[in-house]
Amino acid sequence: MSAFPTMLMWSVVLIAAAVFSGRWTFHIVSDTASYLQYAFSPASAAAAEIRSPVYPLVLRLFTSLAPTRSSALQLVVLGQILLHAAATSALMLELRNWKTSCLMSLSVAATVAIGCTFWDNVSTIATDCPAMSVGVITAVCMMRGWRRGFSIRLSIAIAAFVLIAIGLRPAYLFLIPWTTIAIFLRPAEAIDSTFSHRVRDGFVIAGIPVVTLLGWCVFRYVTVADFSLLPFGHQNMAAVTTQLLDNDELTTIPGKPGELASEIARRRVEVSLGENLRATPNQTSQISDSGEARGVRTTCAADGLDLRTHGDPSRRADSYMTLENRWDAMTYLVVVPAAAHVIQSDASNDAARDADIVAQHQLIAELDKYIVRSYPLRYARWWLLAVRRGLWGSAANIVMHPIFLILIVVAALITTVRCIHPSRAETNRTSVTQSRAGVRAFLLIAITYGATKLGFVALTSPPIGRFSDAAFVFVPGVMAIAYFAFQHSLRFEDISKSTSKTH
Repeated sequence: MSAFPTMLMWSVVLIAAAVFSGRWTFHIVSDTASYLQYAFSPASAAAAEIRSPVYPLVLRLFTSLAPTRSSALQLVVLGQILLHAAATSALMLELRNWKTSCLMSLSVAATVAIGCTFWDNVSTIATDCPAMSVGVITAVCMMRGWRRGFSIRLSIAIAAFVLIAIGLRPAYLFLIPWTTIAIFLRPAEAIDSTFSHRVRDGFVIAGIPVVTLLGWCVFRYVTVADFSLLPFGHQNMAAVTTQLLDNDELTTIPGKPGELASEIARRRVEVSLGENLRATPNQTSQISDSGEARGVRTTCAADGLDLRTHGDPSRRADSYMTLENRWDAMTYLVVVPAAAHVIQSDASNDAARDADIVAQHQLIAELDKYIVRSYPLRYARWWLLAVRRGLWGSAANIVMHPIFLILIVVAALITTVRCIHPSRAETNRTSVTQSRAGVRAFLLIAITYGATKLGFVALTSPPIGRFSDAAFVFVPGVMAIAYFAFQHSLRFEDISKSTSKTH
């Protein structure tokens, strides 16, 4: 099957799935406003934004093409569906190029097409779904490189896709080390390549994104004196690291980070007891992940800090689940307002408010670094528990996916019937042998992609829901391959028994 019919088929399938499942109409989420209200000028305002500029540019492009904002956002949803259709088509065609059977290629591509991230986020005006789709395209390009070799053109294309994914969602920074690893860690059937060629390919694929991102960091340093990708994300990590310490440990931290730590210690007790805290409106809304219009957020115990197995809010989290349950409230009801309180200024204009945002995040970053350096074993334990949580949490999400659940039940029933009433159908050993190369390549992609992304996410945040589902976008495909392999083993066993009886 050629590219255009495959793309057309998956476009129709995914659009139909979105329409009939209620996922066609665009959906505004808490992150949407921060993308729609992105300030491209002056340069200092763009450098102080909490979002990377790629998705805001996409939104602005569609807004310029459509007569109304609503129609523009609906076009964005259509674009996200078509992008995912392209990713699914590319995967299916690449598996076929690896001589994988048509049925298996179709089944694996279908699991990616309707995966958890697509199912939950395709209609949302946010970056989860498009970034995942670009990640899939990047993985397909790596499979192509294994099969045909990494030409300069392909290497540049991979580097471009890596940059686009990171530009959409910085959590995809993991693609830089992952693509580098995948150049050296190849399936047995991959085309031969000398070590020097692999080093060259690695420099191109990883070097272009690294140099570009460093250029962006230099731009931000020149404009707002902050050498980092974004003034965002540190508060997510601080909501983890500060929960690893008791209040008496937080209050002993020296310097300016210590002021922030002490304020966090005070606020987490007050919030957990249900006392109202009010942050400066512009500071809270600007620094928060919500992207909501400026306003005052009041806090109460029902927002999450009462989910604890002991009654002392001054103590550190006593279990992983305690930390996870308190994480969102700790982020936006404790850490963010605490930073806004410590970095106090009379912000009378946008430039001053932008400077406050950067200063707040720099201070939070300093606190994160101090805690990790001072309590490395606690942080390492958190990371290991977070990885474990990401594994079983994403497995549960896959099982709870309505379509996957139905398919799992049907597969179990078919397997049960096959065990009770064996089939004597013939099997084509040649086609099975030819398909193994593609299967091994896909399995290697699925394992390394998922492990690298999950490990990266767990560094700063609990790997829950949309944070980890995209890491395991290929896992349902692995389950489909396992099902086909098991069915084949049953069929082969039946044929062997039949042959032995004949003789």
